[in-house]
Order: sequence, then structure tokens, then C-alpha cells
Amino acid sequence: MTKIEFLVSVNNKTWEISELVKSIEFSDKLNDGCSKLEFSYVDDNLKLENGSGVMFRYDSKNIFSGIVFKHGHNKKGEITVTAYDQLRYAKAKDNVVVQKDTATTLTKRMCNYLGIPSGTLTDTAYVLATTVQEDKTWLDIIYSAISDTLLYREKWFCLRDEFGKVTLRDINDLKLDLVLGDKSLCYDFDYEKSIDEEFYNRIKIYVKGKDDATVGTTIVKDSEASIKNYGLLQYFEIMENKNASQAKSKAAVLLGLYNQETETLSLDCLGDTRVRAGTSFYGTIEDIKMENKRLKVVSVTHKYIPIHTMSLEVSL
Repeated sequence: MTKIEFLVSVNNKTWEISELVKSIEFSDKLNDGCSKLEFSYVDDNLKLENGSGVMFRYDSKNIFSGIVFKHGHNKKGEITVTAYDQLRYAKAKDNVVVQKDTATTLTKRMCNYLGIPSGTLTDTAYVLATTVQEDKTWLDIIYSAISDTLLYREKWFCLRDEFGKVTLRDINDLKLDLVLGDKSLCYDFDYEKSIDEEFYNRIKIYVKGKDDATVGTTIVKDSEASIKNYGLLQYFEIMENKNASQAKSKAAVLLGLYNQETETLSLDCLGDTRVRAGTSFYGTIEDIKMENKRLKVVSVTHKYIPIHTMSLEVSL
């Protein structure tokens, strides 16, 4: 029998409230802020406070450890609570000098500065350009570093909290031996192809040198086929203190990333506790001619009561 273990800490005392909990929903997004646990329980003279600790395990698996940020109650005598993981504190803004840093060293700096516990921090092995990040959140600074690492090293990393410790994981290390789709846990899906967002067939980069001097403009575009089929869709960016060769190299990489239709797929399935944003699995759906294709989870919401189900969005 599946066992729910739900612990809350109030005024330095820990309480087990599994029998009181009426609903549990856990949401997680890939490199898009902290994970969130929303739950409700029957008022039994136990009043949670903002700042209270929450730990949730399901079937002996660690699911969530975090802090209460919102709570309320209704006439039915139910307490509603929203808790976030440690990455909620990384929304703090600051001025940060990036110098001889990688996404890994920036994550270490963030955890040390904000007093956030850290776990596995994989070495991204890409040294970032020297910059001064002004009035930005630590999260945005690290996500930018992850994006640059993907662009120039073609390796993707995931920043996430794992049961109370911030980690930085190589996406390739988060592959699951799991099949979802036809006749395998999935009971509904929604598929879409689009050129509405994140699609560009011409890349234009304006290069600015010291003292705002113009170095030049680089334009890279697809063959006429893409522009003829979809129309001209241009991406524009200003690069500072770079040369024309660097701009051309980046433009070519961006064209390779963006000059293709965006496919989105949402699945409703029976739950698997291993599925989090950043993990991947094999998808098989005959209606869209997909067979054993590895799919990456972009976002997922788990519901645990009355049974464990999950709704997920994946990238193809």
C-alpha cells in the first residue's frame, strides 16, 4: 500500500499530518524558478506559519523539502498552503561580477552568499565571458550562464533543488528507463507544431565595440526555402566587445537552434515519482508517428490524492 509521509515544522517542533492532508500538488519547471508544493489539510488546531518547514515523501521516495510562503483557510475548516524549495531565495537581486566563472562556480557562489545548502554541482567546464551583471536575480544570472554553456559547448544543464539541496545536473545524467505513451501509463495527450515562438530563419547580430563604436553587423539566413515557406522571421541581438568572427559563429549556432518548427507535447499519465523537470523518457504515440523517441520534461505537475497522476509538457 502506498504510504504518504507529510511532516511540518512549527516553532521548532515537528508534526506528522499525513492523516489530515486532503490534497497535494507538486509542480516543477526546467530552469524556471523554484519547485512548488501546494497542499491543504483539515484544521486540527495546528496553525502553520510562513517560514515553517515542510517535508513530503511518497512511497518512501523523497519528493519535496521546502518552506511555507503562503497559507490561508476557508469556512470548511481547511488550511491551504503554498511552499517553495530553496531556489525561492535565489530570486534575490544583486550586482555580480562574472570573471573566470562557470555556471558551476556561479552556483557555488550563490549558495555560499545566500546560505543555501548545496548538493551535486556538476562541472560545466565552460568559462564564461567576463561581465558585470547589474540588478539581476541570481537565478537569471545562472540561467544565462547555462544558456551560454548550451550555445558554445552544446551541453545542457539543469539547476534544481533536490529535497532541500540545490544541485546542477547534466541533462544527460537524468535519463530514465521509462516509456510513456500508447498502452504505457498515458491516458491523454495534446500535440502542436508551431513557428509562432522561438522560430527564426534569419539571424542578425550587431557588434558594438568599446565606447559604443560600431564593429559591424553579421547576418546569417537559411536557404530561401524556409523564408519562402514561412516568411522572414528575424532574430536580432547586440553583442558587445566581440569581433566579427565571434558574431558570425554565434549567428550560425543560433540559426541551427531556431530554424525549425517548434513541437510541443503534453501528456496526462499515471504518476511516476522519478519524473521531474529535466528528466527524459521514451515516448511512443502512434497518432503522431512517434516511436521510442527520447523526450525531455520541460514542466510537470504531480497530484497525489486520491491517486498519483501527473501532467507533463515535454520538448521533442
